[in-house]
Parts: sequence; structure tokens; C-alpha cells
Amino acid sequence: MTHPQRSAVLIIDIDKPSHTPGGTVEALHPETHAALTALHQRELSPAWIGINPLNGKAQVLWMIDPVYAAKGHTSPNTRLLNVATTELNTLLGGDRAFAHQFSRWPLHRSNDPTAYHWHCQHSQIIRLADLIHEVRTMNPQNPRRQARKPEQYASGRDRINAAQAARKSAQTLRELEAELPTTAELAPAASGMIDGVRIIWINQHRAARDETAFRHALATAHRLRAQGQPLKDAKIIDAYERAYNVAQAVGADYREPAIPPMRDRLTMARRVRGYVIQGITNPNTSGKTRSNQTSSGRKALATMGRRGGQQAAKRWHDPAHKDYQEAARKPLEEANRRRKAEGSNSRARILSLISQQYAETGTVPTRPELMEETGLSRATVTRHMSALRRAGLLPE
Repeated sequence: MTHPQRSAVLIIDIDKPSHTPGGTVEALHPETHAALTALHQRELSPAWIGINPLNGKAQVLWMIDPVYAAKGHTSPNTRLLNVATTELNTLLGGDRAFAHQFSRWPLHRSNDPTAYHWHCQHSQIIRLADLIHEVRTMNPQNPRRQARKPEQYASGRDRINAAQAARKSAQTLRELEAELPTTAELAPAASGMIDGVRIIWINQHRAARDETAFRHALATAHRLRAQGQPLKDAKIIDAYERAYNVAQAVGADYREPAIPPMRDRLTMARRVRGYVIQGITNPNTSGKTRSNQTSSGRKALATMGRRGGQQAAKRWHDPAHKDYQEAARKPLEEANRRRKAEGSNSRARILSLISQQYAETGTVPTRPELMEETGLSRATVTRHMSALRRAGLLPE
């Protein structure tokens, strides 16, 4: 009834003995009986309850949607099954060492006085997510994951630098996210492993080829990073193409292959690298990226406009911070040189357009015409024309 790669049941082995023999449900340990009663009230009771007639120990069995995993691997559904098993073990006092590879057989009939007495409760199939949610509400003593302690920093400057780095990473991820169109919401469907690729199905015969390929490429990139290998475009694209071809082979539904062009595949590889660097394994499909910035991080960023900015302004004029001033001026000077060169080029283009049209027609082009020709904003065109007029370079 259980298997490492596929399972349609969830089994809890309860070793709490009872002083009331007989093999009936009432003969269970009082705490176990109370927990099962509470589950019954929530319509999540097990399908079968097997009870040892001598000591009251038991096995309880839920029928669930089948979960699958490739040989030697886990899957999101098998991990969900492990979470549900852990929560139920906590609630029912189950045996955590139960290997979940062998269990007793509910339909077994025997005259053996030690044979479990099985009681069928219902024939419903339970969703693991519903079961986990309800059991967690019934586990007030269940240890929750400890909240991540805020990282300690040696100084406020370190805190600000870390917050800036987090903001920059989130901005980079947003830019990567915007480079590819978001995937349409897929209809609920089962997924399974085929030739090492988890196929995402739109319906019984049609596979979501692009989504399957992207998810497989993302999983491959995470494995490469875990192995300390470089995230090469070629490896990510190869994983994408392989998964796409598998999905095409098993779920084309009479569609011709429509793998994206190489330019889009290169963009996809950049997007995958962005997710991997951020540690994201299950990106949303809404096109929105949430930053995990903490409140202390946001406050640290805010100080750049207040106390942090005031301290930075002091260092500009303090002779003791000469190295800081020189290091800060270098990128500013380079940026200013680029802006100046770009401004000179734009001003020369405007002057050339004006001179050419004046020579041909005797008229000066209007601002909207110059904006259309140069692609500059109205304010930029106005500023350059004013400078040219002051220099006496515009015709009267």
C-alpha cells in the first residue's frame, strides 16, 4: 500500500497502548480517541482504523490523491505528504520511526487473536493541503518554524549597504522578469515525471510546453548552483529545449513545435539566473516580484535621505575622508563626462536640423518636429535651443 515513488494512502502508526482491550474504536488510548473524534468533526477522519485487540495500539489510514516522484527523487507532492505525516504524528502521538514502506492490510481476515480489527469509516479521498491546514490548527503545541533572527551588523553603514544590495537585487529581478512575457494561468491538472521531466498538463492530452520547459530549466539551474557549477547559458537552454521536446512528444495534441527563437531563449536563461541568484524555486506567474525586505531594511534605506545623507554630506568636506571623496568623485566625474558628451551631441543634432531646414525652406522647425526627429523630450529640446540662441547660432 505504500511505495517510495508513489502512494495513494497516508498511514500513521500509533504506539500508544490502551488499558481497554477488545479491538474497538472505543478501546483506543483516550488521547488518540479524542484527536480522531476532533478530526471526524472536521470531516477529515481516516478512512480506516485498525486496532490491536490486545493492547489498543493502532494504525490509521487516509486515502489521498496519489503522489508520485521519479526513482531516487522527491517531488513537491511527496514532500507535502511528508509534511502531513509529520503533523499527524504530532497530533496523534504516532511513531515517527515508522518507515512508511510496509503497513497492515485493512481487508485482511484471520482468526488470529492478535490480528488487527479494522473499522471502515468512509471512502472519501482527502486533499493533503486541507488535512495539513486543519491539523495545524489542532496542534497548539506543535513547534513552528522559528522566525529568522534579524542579522546583526557591525555598524549602521553595514546595515545600509546590505539594504541597498537587497534593493538592487530585487530591481535586477524585476528587470529580468519584465524581459519575458508572463505565462497564462494554467488550468488545474495533474503532473508527472516523464524521462526526468515533470510535465505540466493543461488537460488530459495537452501539455503546457513552455511552462514545463521553463520549470525544468529553473530546476536544472538550481542543481548546477548547488553543485558549484557555473550557470552557463548553454546548459540552461539545453535543459529548456530537452523539456520542451519531451512535452511536445507526449502532449502536443496535434500542435506543431513552436519553440521560441534563440534570442528569447537567451533572455529566458538570464531570467532563470536571476531567480537562482535570489534563491527562488517557485516564481509566481503574475509578473510581480516581491522583495523580502524587512522593516529594519526599509528604515535603513530611509536614513539615506536623513541621517545617513547628512553624514555623507559631512564626509565630502572633511579633509580626514580624502580617500572617500576621491573614490566617490571618480564615478561621478565619469558620468558627468558621458552626460556632457551626450548633451553636446544632442545640441549639435538640433543645430544641424535647424540649419538644414532653414537653408532649404527659410523656416525653423518647431519644437514638436525637433522632438520627433531627435527622440528627445520637450524640456531637453527647449534647453538646447535656449543655449543655441544665447550663443547666437540660431537664425533670427
